[in-house]
Amino acid sequence: MRKIFNILAGLAVATAVGGAAFAHHSAAAFDRTKPLTLDGTVQQFLWLNPHTWVIVAVPDGKGGTQLWKCEGPPTNMLTRNGWTSHSFRTGDKIHLLLAPYRDGSNGGEFLVARDATGRQLKF
Repeated sequence: MRKIFNILAGLAVATAVGGAAFAHHSAAAFDRTKPLTLDGTVQQFLWLNPHTWVIVAVPDGKGGTQLWKCEGPPTNMLTRNGWTSHSFRTGDKIHLLLAPYRDGSNGGEFLVARDATGRQLKF
């Protein structure tokens, strides 16, 4: 009986931990069927794990701007492709292709990033 209990407890822990790890990498929050392009000005580039972030001020067409919070790949993936923590600096003009949030909020997952010179930063 104790052996069965230990096996069931082990399975419960493995399921909980494995499910949490899998859930972290879900892309369910993003709508990849409706890619969106943004041109804006970098407010902040966060070189963090598990995901990088770029906060972009995007003109709203009414003389103001809207802040967009865009999630990117982890730093190790970007580093392997030549990125650094200084790839984007505050004030840089950038162009992003992103998968927007499904809930309609300002942000999403950036899929392609280009700096002001048009150079594509690959990942």
